[in-house]
Amino acid sequence: MKLENSTFFTQVKTALFFFVFSAFYGLILRLTKVVDFIPIAYNNLLQSHSHVTFLGWGFLAVISLVGFAFYPKILDQSMYLKRLFYIMVVTLLGMLISFPIQGYKLFSILFLSIFLIVSYLYLFRIYKELKEHKSYSSKFIKTAILYYLLSSLAIWAIAIVAVKFGKTTLYYNSIYFYLHFLYNGFFVFSLFGLLIKYLENKQVVVGEELLKYFYLLTNLSCIPAYAMSLLWSEVPKYVYFIAFFAAIIQLVSLYYLFSIKRIFFKIISSRQLKLIGIIVFVSYFLKIILQLISSFPVIIKNVVALKHYFIIGYIHLFTLGFMSLIILLLLSIISKVKFNRLGLNMLILGIILSEFVLFFQGASLFLFRNGIANINMLLLLVSALMPFGLLLILRTFKRTVK
Repeated sequence: MKLENSTFFTQVKTALFFFVFSAFYGLILRLTKVVDFIPIAYNNLLQSHSHVTFLGWGFLAVISLVGFAFYPKILDQSMYLKRLFYIMVVTLLGMLISFPIQGYKLFSILFLSIFLIVSYLYLFRIYKELKEHKSYSSKFIKTAILYYLLSSLAIWAIAIVAVKFGKTTLYYNSIYFYLHFLYNGFFVFSLFGLLIKYLENKQVVVGEELLKYFYLLTNLSCIPAYAMSLLWSEVPKYVYFIAFFAAIIQLVSLYYLFSIKRIFFKIISSRQLKLIGIIVFVSYFLKIILQLISSFPVIIKNVVALKHYFIIGYIHLFTLGFMSLIILLLLSIISKVKFNRLGLNMLILGIILSEFVLFFQGASLFLFRNGIANINMLLLLVSALMPFGLLLILRTFKRTVK
């Protein structure tokens, strides 16, 4: 199959297009903290930024990779899947416009609802194609699909909760329910499933015990780990114990993950891909450690007080350091896509610098009650590396595909 003419290539380029838009929306969000003349409501733009990041970039890239890795001929030939993909793209384009203009209201809800329904149909087809697969990689992907369905239940509930109860604790916890199972359920399982699929395709021997226990522990911790998302509010003491229990299970799972990581690095020769791999695994490790730390009451109270730095840093650690970079890594090793080196280096540098600045500022305020004076300008400057790096990647994408 010629990659230049394939459905997969078109889908990946579409996902990258949304990644570029998401990054520029993020840059505008940074700009609003520096200048006063941005005519778009901050929260509206933030909603567009987050939805397009998760659904336009993350979701579309993942389902494209799953199709290419597991059933490339069906992906390339199925008009049913192509139509569903195009409908999702249209709804995402609608969200790019509707969320900044009106926020979470009629048209945004309509576009999001259509997207969810169509994504169900797409995922049901994926599940059907994977039904006969008995490998651990397919097990991870099928589990990811179930967590996506679980996370999306909160989207349907949010509108009802907002109308009936307003923006109460229940409203925000519904949002965190959606984000938690999308992050730690759908993306974690699908992305690690794709990584394992690559090892299977290379006929690399990975001990069944490693895969078995990594899967079991990650799965066992996922549902109780939602308790961590509730700790910002007043909760009974047992919720802290549940959160701590989940964090410990996640910590144990790292032993099996890093054993898999050592096997993976043995077959990667490119220095740049190894660097990306290191950042991906370090980001995931830090995510687990931060979740463990946040399960302690004294920590979570201060983190909530410094929300803008610690929580935004944590979210970006996952979405940029882990999710986005592992997607680019998987695209490179599974489909042999080659990205513009300068653009990729700009993206990586922007991620590292922005994360350092966010966590340094949060830690400085937490420990010394004093931080960087011109923090917003500094964040704007380092964040600018990412959208322009991505723009370079997208602009040169077609002619750098092998």
